[in-house]
Amino acid sequence: MRTASADLLAVRTVTVDGSDVWLRVTDSPVDLEIRWCRDERVAGSPVLFPAGDRSRRLLGANFPAGTTFCLDVVGESGQDWSGVVDWNV
Repeated sequence: MRTASADLLAVRTVTVDGSDVWLRVTDSPVDLEIRWCRDERVAGSPVLFPAGDRSRRLLGANFPAGTTFCLDVVGESGQDWSGVVDWNV
């Protein structure tokens, strides 16, 4: 498993076939909708992270090795937020 808590919107690469991508928002004053994306045309469905809820949520599943992905906040959050993203799970 790989984990990152800094630069959450950076591009990452899956190295294990069948990997899932998880996110836990650890701090946000507002509700967030976040999805995984590969480019402007390929993206997952938004997942709601209510303000104050620190549950770990699945963003996408069964990615093949070599897939690059990033996280995308749907709409403008207008606020600072932090969290932990896990992949190769």
